[in-house]
Amino acid sequence: MTENTDLESEIDPLKNEVRNQDSNEVSNRHTETECKKLTKFRRLSRWRTAAFFFVLFLCLIVVFAFSFIIPCPVRPVSQRAWNRTFQNAVTYPFLTLWDANKDKVTDVIFAFKDSSNTNYNGSCVAEGLSPPCAYVTALSGTNGSLVWQRAFAEDVQHVQCGIEHLGGMKSSGCLVIGIPYLLTAIGSYGETLWTLNSSFAVDLSVIGPALILPDLDGDDVGDILIFFTPADQVGSVTKLIFLLLSGRNGDSIGQEVYCNMTEGFVHFSPLIHITNTGAYYILFIEGAVQGVALKDIYVQATGIPLTASKLNAGFLKSDPEWEKSTDPVSRKIKICSSRTAKYLQRVHVFGKNAGKLLISTNDTVELLDGQSLQTYWHHNISQIQGAPVPGYFNVDDVLDFLIEDYIEENKKKVTIVDGKSGKTLWEEDLVYRKNCPKPSSVNTVSRSMFLFWGELPTQTNVSMPEDLTENRHYLFLVHPSHPKVILELKSSTENVIAFTTALFEHSRHACNVLLMGQPIGSEPGPLMIKKQKLKEAISLSTVRRLNKGHDDFSDDEIKKYLYRMRYSS
Repeated sequence: MTENTDLESEIDPLKNEVRNQDSNEVSNRHTETECKKLTKFRRLSRWRTAAFFFVLFLCLIVVFAFSFIIPCPVRPVSQRAWNRTFQNAVTYPFLTLWDANKDKVTDVIFAFKDSSNTNYNGSCVAEGLSPPCAYVTALSGTNGSLVWQRAFAEDVQHVQCGIEHLGGMKSSGCLVIGIPYLLTAIGSYGETLWTLNSSFAVDLSVIGPALILPDLDGDDVGDILIFFTPADQVGSVTKLIFLLLSGRNGDSIGQEVYCNMTEGFVHFSPLIHITNTGAYYILFIEGAVQGVALKDIYVQATGIPLTASKLNAGFLKSDPEWEKSTDPVSRKIKICSSRTAKYLQRVHVFGKNAGKLLISTNDTVELLDGQSLQTYWHHNISQIQGAPVPGYFNVDDVLDFLIEDYIEENKKKVTIVDGKSGKTLWEEDLVYRKNCPKPSSVNTVSRSMFLFWGELPTQTNVSMPEDLTENRHYLFLVHPSHPKVILELKSSTENVIAFTTALFEHSRHACNVLLMGQPIGSEPGPLMIKKQKLKEAISLSTVRRLNKGHDDFSDDEIKKYLYRMRYSS
């Protein structure tokens, strides 16, 4: 093979030279291409490195700015407990909770009457009113400081807060309802948004609470349904008057709508009920519970037939099932056959507009299906002491109810009934005292804590002056994890006018709030509002063991377990 090659080279030397030259040219071109590719790659690598360090530099600047230059929002630190005292005052029997100053901590709104002539911002004299005046006051939930205060010439019936876009504002506001026809909308700073034109109600007396409706006049602000009775009405109520108002400016939407009453009402507790078809009904107590379609009120008030109305909203439609039971003359529907209802409550059910209705008479608590109005169960009692308090005692997602029942002289029974069956889940007999505050509840992550006032029979032997014994109240807490014990959180000999337990920060801490002082009609005296974190009250509590069997945990273990509870909204 070598010889043949050499021979070929000798015979044709030029051919071999050409081959070597071509080979060298190809090699050179290949080398040049590789060099060009390497140069481009190096340049691209440099750009990538530069971009990486540039982005890293920007990230460091952003982190540095947010860490050191731009201040983080300061979270308000809520005190474990605070109290605020007002001298020479009498108070109205309600508390309202609402985040007035927008610091994400619930504030306390209440009303009292004061005859002082002091002149300060929000006072009676500063508002140009003659004392005594009614004051609506907002106190900070964090430390009890004054957020705002407003003076009104008339007695206050209700204060309803948290009404979204009231007066066309981006934030929420409050409605102040007074006697005889005070109705004022105020904003989150206590400023007046609008006031009801008194010419609408010159011969009427307003009764609360008001109902907050969807937008009926097309101005993108929810509207209001307010209730009146004739001012000169003597004896039992014979007429109930509906008036639709614009939530933006308080103007009347149409005229008053009169509803003849065959029976009066003991407790006026109207509510909005939505059926499964989305139709709105206004429910109220007229002996038994009655309902009126919102569409009927709207048509009578405005005189505009629904077919001609610009509003094509579901809430102004009818529910075929309910229309079958509606009286063609009075346009009212009887919700239940109970003789005389005292309390009417709507029970939310996830995924169903209609939910359920809880109706309490003097001696029965009855749960109805919110659409078919069929009875789920009824629970017999002796004499109900107040509206049942909802909460979760069982592990399921069905609301249970705490009921206070007056069973005999100086004795009451506190019962928690199953929301599915109406059967008793827990009960305890307590000593009954007059003017005992109403119970409350607060949700934990899985179930609820129930709080109620009273006195254990074993505590009646404690030596105490007779005048204090009659006003003595103990605040107790029961949780379904330890049903054989209750925690005694507080004892009080003061007049507790109103009491509630609520979540003051989302999923953070629950608090007890007490309003103590002299009720309207009494001689003026000190008025005190107190707030205490529930965890603080639990840590200072006393464990009381009931005659329900033995609990295997020590007092400290029970208190630590309940102290570590996480709360839920």
